[in-house]
Amino acid sequence: MALKASPENKREHERVSDPAIRMQIGSKIYSSINWSLGGVLIEGYEGGLSTGSLLSITELGLGRGVMTMVNVRARVIRADAEASYLALQMLEIDQSAYAILQKLQVKKMLILKGRPKPG
Repeated sequence: MALKASPENKREHERVSDPAIRMQIGSKIYSSINWSLGGVLIEGYEGGLSTGSLLSITELGLGRGVMTMVNVRARVIRADAEASYLALQMLEIDQSAYAILQKLQVKKMLILKGRPKPG
């Protein structure tokens, strides 16, 4: 579901929780709670990153499907090891990652508006 901007939710990009995306950070693969073209909230985080840390997302995929190699530079906005989540701001997104995320958002918006999916 996409979240719309409101006084409480002043995001530049709409967040999507379905479909969840998988991403590889270092040697581990994580699943998103929600994501947008500007950031992602992941669950199951186990690591020592703290607010402000820089990292790279090297692969993206859906469900148990094929992962695509990408180059996404991101910054940690919030890290909570106890709750096992990590909030990231995407700083640089390569063409492969942008194409994947944009395609998923367009499909989601068309579904929400009741239109058939393209292609």
